[in-house]
Amino acid sequence: MHRLFAALLALAGLLAPSVQAGPWARAPGEVFLSYSHNLATTADALAAGDMRMEAFSSLYGEVGLGRRLTLGLDLGRGTYTDEALIFLRRTLTRPDATWQVALDFGLGQRRVAGLDDSRLARAGLSVGRGFGAEALDWIPGGMAGGWIGLEAVAIRDLTRDTQRWKVEATLGLRRSDRLSVMLQLMAEDWPGNDISYGINPSVVFRIREGTSLELGARTSFEENPRFGLELGLWHQF
Repeated sequence: MHRLFAALLALAGLLAPSVQAGPWARAPGEVFLSYSHNLATTADALAAGDMRMEAFSSLYGEVGLGRRLTLGLDLGRGTYTDEALIFLRRTLTRPDATWQVALDFGLGQRRVAGLDDSRLARAGLSVGRGFGAEALDWIPGGMAGGWIGLEAVAIRDLTRDTQRWKVEATLGLRRSDRLSVMLQLMAEDWPGNDISYGINPSVVFRIREGTSLELGARTSFEENPRFGLELGLWHQF
């Protein structure tokens, strides 16, 4: 798994990775990649003047298969953990529907330092809607368009018979063809922990055709709140 992750991570760096998840079906042969690198630390560490941060990197990819099917890959690497999931998403609604709805199912593996590997099963539901500029003319200065999405994912650890889930809502607004802003709200529940909540604002710049750069802040509200920064690259071709 380490070799697979390293190879795909290197590929992501070469391709200047890529785009965003959601219920919209990819066109046949269309590829989307996104790579992100996060640095985060706890409120207690910051209060003590400790500026050391934990790093987490992720690679997300999609490829359109046709017939409203999209194949996805989700990889993550932290200080002590690696995780890889592959899934198939089926968009249930027609391409011209106002609201898009999709289901996905997948399998994967998780590795934690000092523990045996875990086999994973994933199930997800996503809903989304796009907006034209006319729907956003109430915003001062206007917007070129936008979207809203909601995704709920449950991941079952088949080895340890536990389950975690995450719900994420995203609001995106395009200021122009080159500039967008996003706000993500998240709730996540891991076995043995209290539910954590997060708020993640970010700005996305299109640096060339098909390639964008994301700069964001990450805040997680839990027993010991965490604060961090994110740098992401998106690429679609």
